[in-house]
Amino acid sequence: MFRQVNTAQLAQFNSDASCTLIQILQNAVKQDIQKQIARPKSKTFAPSGIRCKRKSWFRLRGAEPDKLPEPDTVMDFTAMIGTAIHKYVQSKLSKVLGAEWVEVEDYLREFPIPYKYSLTKTEYETQVEIADPPIRFACDGIIKIRGIYYLLEIKSSDYESWRNLSGPKEHHLDQIENYSTILNIPHVLTLYVDRLYGGMKAYEYTVSEDIMSSAKQSMVYVQQMAAACIAPERLPAGDYMCSNCEYKLKCKEW
Repeated sequence: MFRQVNTAQLAQFNSDASCTLIQILQNAVKQDIQKQIARPKSKTFAPSGIRCKRKSWFRLRGAEPDKLPEPDTVMDFTAMIGTAIHKYVQSKLSKVLGAEWVEVEDYLREFPIPYKYSLTKTEYETQVEIADPPIRFACDGIIKIRGIYYLLEIKSSDYESWRNLSGPKEHHLDQIENYSTILNIPHVLTLYVDRLYGGMKAYEYTVSEDIMSSAKQSMVYVQQMAAACIAPERLPAGDYMCSNCEYKLKCKEW
């Protein structure tokens, strides 16, 4: 029985040595992804996934992520590019804005929040960790424009998605509202950067007191469900978050 030659795969290399080079690199990447996946998850809310109550519920209960048959190297590379874009934007803004690039620690000293928190400063970002509600996240930045404090949220995007943007993406709003609620900064600027050509779009979004109250109630609800071991509702079937969720298989069991 004859099989059709995969010419696309053959084009990846043209010798035994070049094939070996690709295999070495790809295996190293996959091993790093597996190690990252296998790391114990903290029993905290993750704002990037807070739109799904079921996902937050799994995290609060300390559920182990699914065992994936094959690491997603494309998503890993995309995340790496996103991290590089974050640092690029933050380094430029911190230099240009000077004193109007506000450190999270300085902001919270002037405008305290009603939570016990700890801060871990990296190069440009600040990791914020709160005990109750249990939440951990990285603040991209706080900036001051014309006397108003803005929470800065940086998002990298593929070109087609970026080109069609006319406002903040709907599925980013829960994360933005969560950051805004915890830090009590109602004004948010979301900066979208095209990963292909470096184009930029920015949109202002104001989080009302009603939305902040709803965000707090949502976290309390998930905490109560975690304590009662009752799985909350999941996102509608076909939601984009489900396709790459680390609890995709476990979610089906519930």
